[in-house]
Amino acid sequence: MSFNIIIKYSAILAIAIAPAIKAHSWVEQVRQIDNTGAFTGPVGYPIGYMNRSAPDFNDSLAQNKILDTKGNPVVCKPKANAYATVPRLSAGPGDYVALLYQENGHVTQPFLTPRPYRDGIVNVYGTLHHEDSDGINDVLNAWTADGKGGNGKGKLLATHYFDDGQCYQNAGRNFAIPIYSQRYHEHGLDQLYCQTDFQLPADLPEQGTYTVMWVWDWPLITSDTQNTTEIYTSCAEIELGPAKGGKNAKVKYAKNNLIQSAGIASQLATLIEATGLGIGTNPPSAPSSTATQDSGTQPTSAATVSSTESTSSSTKKHHGGVKTVTVTAEPQTTTKWKTVTINDGSSTIQSETSSTAASTSTQQTSASTSAQPAAPTSVVPVTTISKFMKARATGQARRQADDQS
Repeated sequence: MSFNIIIKYSAILAIAIAPAIKAHSWVEQVRQIDNTGAFTGPVGYPIGYMNRSAPDFNDSLAQNKILDTKGNPVVCKPKANAYATVPRLSAGPGDYVALLYQENGHVTQPFLTPRPYRDGIVNVYGTLHHEDSDGINDVLNAWTADGKGGNGKGKLLATHYFDDGQCYQNAGRNFAIPIYSQRYHEHGLDQLYCQTDFQLPADLPEQGTYTVMWVWDWPLITSDTQNTTEIYTSCAEIELGPAKGGKNAKVKYAKNNLIQSAGIASQLATLIEATGLGIGTNPPSAPSSTATQDSGTQPTSAATVSSTESTSSSTKKHHGGVKTVTVTAEPQTTTKWKTVTINDGSSTIQSETSSTAASTSTQQTSASTSAQPAAPTSVVPVTTISKFMKARATGQARRQADDQS
């Protein structure tokens, strides 16, 4: 579909069902997750926190917006006096943490502007050596899970989609908004905060502060091969102490957890959901290495999956060594859509579908019992001829692309 048609459709939809989105998103709360998956302990806050109910509240002051990376703008707001009036979260090595934010219409009204799959990627980075001068190109797509990427000052802790699959903001019961209507009726809450879950490294000290950086990569798509940079960041300091459940504590996700008061089981099980943005609005390729969830609850093993068909996963629990599990996938029928753009003289959009039956495939899944979730130890660039997608491979590549443009 041409992007002219997408933009026209988006404008019509915006007028028909909802007001234009005026605000963006930032982390508003930091919560510790206990070994049942529920939030526990006092709420912590980000650097630069502003209470939405304050008379002088302004969302432009609460957020950190980056539209141009050429000058390597800073990732975090100044940390001086950031916790003079609000507390840091207290947590320990190996603890799980949730960063909470409101979707501000970006999840429930995704067609207002053409954006990446599930509204882009949120990366969470952490460092013991944060300085106010840390720039976006030093961190985004530079720091890696093994701590060796970029300048080596920090680590990639988690990568999730902005749309966590369950959140929505209060739309005044305007059920003409499909996603809001579906989630409201499913959960019965006026609104539900989005969240990004991660695990603190087990090798952290039990004193001092650890800075985490929430980086939302949300480019405006102008075509399948071009976009316009738009990044939002939030940072928070965590006061380190002994791990609440011990450094090797397991999360056994309780089925009776209240959805508004708990982490997301799938995020806790798979800390790295993607290694980059997809092409246009299409989903990115699945990571080649992910964390799996035993008994549907806790990421206790690492799995590498290879298949000639759509991937399926094994959730068998292993207690020692390496075990190979063979999974036979059931045949599935899938529908492929092909959209044809009509000449300017016609306003009709034609689509054709074809159904194909996926043959039964066999997958070999190797699972180890390491308690450390597997994650890319170096950034895997998304393969494409697109200049902007190549430029996202590393911070250095991004700067080189800007210089050549």
